[in-house]
Amino acid sequence: MPVTTFASMILAVIAASGLTVWALAQFGILKVLPALIAVALLARWALAHVPGDDEPA
Repeated sequence: MPVTTFASMILAVIAASGLTVWALAQFGILKVLPALIAVALLARWALAHVPGDDEPA
């Protein structure tokens, strides 16, 4: 992994956590929690294993 990709990933995590803290302070847990769950499910789906062409389905 190149250093720029790693640094960008670290900055993205810091920005996302800051945005989450701000949203929790601004709107409260009951309005932010469904959005966090949706993002977590979307990330889980995006990172799911996709079989290759030479693997059995």
